[in-house]
Formats: sequence, structure tokens, C-alpha cells
Amino acid sequence: MDIRVLVTGVGGPAGMNVVNHSPSDLEIVICDADPDAKKRLGSLSKTGLKFYQVPYAKDEKKFIEAINDIVSKEKIDLIIPTVDEELMVFSRSRERFNTKIIISPFETVNVCNDKYLFYERFKEHGFSPRYVLTDNREDLRVFDKGKIFMKPRIGRGSRGTRTFESVDDIPSDLINKNNVFCEHLPGYEYTSDVLCDLDGKPLVIMPRKRLEVYKGVCVRGKMEKNEKIIKNIEKMCEVLKFIGPINIQFKIDTNGNPKLVEANPRFSGGLPITIKAGVNTLNVLYDLLRGKKVNKEKLVWQEIECSQKIER
Repeated sequence: MDIRVLVTGVGGPAGMNVVNHSPSDLEIVICDADPDAKKRLGSLSKTGLKFYQVPYAKDEKKFIEAINDIVSKEKIDLIIPTVDEELMVFSRSRERFNTKIIISPFETVNVCNDKYLFYERFKEHGFSPRYVLTDNREDLRVFDKGKIFMKPRIGRGSRGTRTFESVDDIPSDLINKNNVFCEHLPGYEYTSDVLCDLDGKPLVIMPRKRLEVYKGVCVRGKMEKNEKIIKNIEKMCEVLKFIGPINIQFKIDTNGNPKLVEANPRFSGGLPITIKAGVNTLNVLYDLLRGKKVNKEKLVWQEIECSQKIER
């Protein structure tokens, strides 16, 4: 069965990965809101792809209209979103799009988008970091004299994050309920590329130690069968329903235990490293969509260390 796919956000690492590592016989159309995105498409391994510029997702009405125009013109069977800001629109307004979308349910996307809700959801399972949401400096004394990590309650990547040496070093204007304050996690950071089936069951979970990062993307990593992280993610998939790809980040605490950082219900920027380890989750996803039975026991990957090249 031929599938015509629209990939969004192709100017970013995740979008480029989806295009570069999809099967060569797949019919792909690409789009991005950034007017400069087309200039970056030279690094794509595929040529002759039809590109559309679309509005930013914050203008939801125009964004949906533009996507549906592409769906109609190009006879699109499937949309794979790769931009965090678009995930909320695709999941919340799924019924307004005129084709199938690989996206987790709105509840899942909404929880992942809000770091406070995210940590709350997994607090009882023991792998959320210690965290506080407050507008009172005294509430932050629970962190004792250690470092404190701050991140926007709603945001992506490292944007707006800061580390403070003590509670008293935090500017007063930052102590509000738009920011979440967490324990400092001094150990390695891991990103796990995960693929769930269309019923939300995890097929493969592949943790990757981030050894070198450039602009938030892992450019050198070590694949590692970290059982603690794998078990934590299996539990997460019982608590929240994920459909298709997710990348989930953990960081090691002072006791050597992995604690949650964030989850993004989409393909990751570091996906090429995971693929080199032995499992191309894009191929597996397309097999699912074509109705093929996937045996998770055959999704075997190796603990390798390798790098990927990205545009610098």
C-alpha cells in the first residue's frame, strides 16, 4: 500500500530525520513555518520534495486551513508532526484535519507540555525529580543548600532554564507559578527513543546516553540498555497513552537514579544514532500503518557509541 506522507517542521532536526530515514519508496511532501527552512533542505538525502510554507501553529485557524489545503492538493494519507508547538494543535483539533495524524491523545500531549502536570502525573511512581511550584521563596527552602534548577512550566528544550547555587540567588521576579523549581541532577542525561503501537503499547525502548550535545541535539551518544530507565518508561506507558514515537529524557540524580526531565511525543533530533544501533523506528511505524504484524522480540539493538553529523 502506497502512503503519501506530509512531514511538518522539516527545517528542524526531528523533521529532517523523518525525511532522511523514511523508506526510499515512500511519497513525502514537506512543510515548515520558517521561511528560511527551505535553505536548510540541502542536507536532506532525498531531492525533489515538494515544499510548502505554512503559518505558525499559534495562528491555529490559518495553520489548520493551510495543512488541509496541502492534504487536498497532494492527496495526503498521513501527517507526521515534528514541532512541539504544533503537537498541541494536531492533538486538540484532530477532527478538524482531513487525514490521519500520528499523534498521541490530547491528554498525553497536554501533560507532556506542562512540566508541573508532567511531574505530578509520575510523582507516586518515584522517578519524578523533587520539584516545587510556588510564588513564595520560603517554599524553596526544601532544597536545603544545594543547587536548584529552574525551567518554564510550559516551554521546550533548554529555553528559559537556569541553575542557581542557592535559594537566595534566585531573582524574586522568577519565583512565580510560571516556573517549576527542581532538584539539581548532576549525572548524565539520557534520551530514550520509544515507539508505541497504535494501541499505545511500547514496542521498543532505546535509551541513549548524551555524550555531546549541540544546540539541544545529541551529536554523540552511547546506546545503553539501562534497565531502570526502561522499566520507568514501561510504567509511563501504562499511565499515559502514547501513540507512535516519543522521546523521553531522564537525568541521573546524586544517588545514581534516573529522574524525569521531559517527554516529547514525536521523533527525536538524535534519532540517527538510535537507528545505527539496529532499529529504524520509522520503518516499524510504516509497517504498522500498512497492517503488518510487528514482533517486538525481533526489534534487537546494540549498545554502541557513535556520532551524527548535523548542520552547524
